[in-house]
Amino acid sequence: MFPRPLSRLAGLSGDDLLIYELGGAAMLGYAVALAIGARKAAWAPLRFVVFAAYAFVFLAFIGGLVTFASGVVSGFVVVTSIWAVITGWTLGQIIVGRRGTVAGPRDAATWVVVVLALATLSAAVFGLGPLVTGPFAALMGYRGTDEYVYRLAGGACFGYAVLGVAELRSLHWDDLRLPNVMALVFNALAFLAAFLEIVQGRATLLALLVTLAAGSFTLAIAVILVRRAR
Repeated sequence: MFPRPLSRLAGLSGDDLLIYELGGAAMLGYAVALAIGARKAAWAPLRFVVFAAYAFVFLAFIGGLVTFASGVVSGFVVVTSIWAVITGWTLGQIIVGRRGTVAGPRDAATWVVVVLALATLSAAVFGLGPLVTGPFAALMGYRGTDEYVYRLAGGACFGYAVLGVAELRSLHWDDLRLPNVMALVFNALAFLAAFLEIVQGRATLLALLVTLAAGSFTLAIAVILVRRAR
């Protein structure tokens, strides 16, 4: 969420700051949900968030390999790749050790299913798109200089698509609460970042799409949480 200091510290170009901010917004969503879930120390409500985090770190690791293969080796990529390996291994052990948890009865309203389906589709599109950095950046009006940042941001966003699929398979409120808190944090921060991008005179296609999508999902997810998916 502070892209210029990060880019200087990590030796990155600092171009396309909105990509940094969207990636940071997505990652903060994980942090908030994992912190709340860990505090309660109950696996069932937390498991979908862990699934999403596992998908994210897996794509972060693959992104690191692709970056190394392209001849770009930096301390930032090395440290992040090591983090992805350690975190992925740890999460994998947790998931395997806790497999077999059964969801409760479906109690989500039909309109909630529609919102979750749309949010999942949006996360998949904006998660996979940045993995093909050059075409995606050109389409959205950006340079695409820091390809690894795009891959990290895309991986973080794609984790929300995995989260959405798990939610749609369950549709039980106890399983939906933490994922929706996570999505609320992400969408609210993403909306703010994209809106400020437009206000500052950088109304790119990505900024416009994120403002519309993230703003709509922020309101819808807030209602889901208030009404407990009913």
